[in-house]
Amino acid sequence: MNLSSEKGITIIDIILSVILISIFITIITVISGNIEKNNGNIQRDNEALYYAIDTIETVKGIDFTILPKLGTQKIQNIPKLSDGYIIDEDGENTPYYRTVTVQDYTETEEGKGKEPEILKKITVEIQYRQDNKDRKITLSTIKTKGD
Repeated sequence: MNLSSEKGITIIDIILSVILISIFITIITVISGNIEKNNGNIQRDNEALYYAIDTIETVKGIDFTILPKLGTQKIQNIPKLSDGYIIDEDGENTPYYRTVTVQDYTETEEGKGKEPEILKKITVEIQYRQDNKDRKITLSTIKTKGD
């Protein structure tokens, strides 16, 4: 029995190779694009968190008596803490909108029955848009009169 061996590459082999390479390149491109998008989202989240933490630290550094009295209120008399778009180090507006509220601790569920004007609950909310969705980060802290 005589079997002849086939040598060479047929057009079908070439077409299949091109199709497989095209599929592989498409998959790599899609994965790379998703990684890039996710990195951008994580960076925006981290920036918003940074601004929230920076604001909390600024509030902790101010005198307790400057904070609003009873009632949930905004901080009006300190420009760096007023509501609005955050200004970066270059003096440019960022896409992050900050809201700072001060509430006497006696007006919270946990603080009912306590002595007023001893503790203040400070809440910082940073809002921004990401992927055509509104996002926000909220941080709270307690400031005592003795701080």
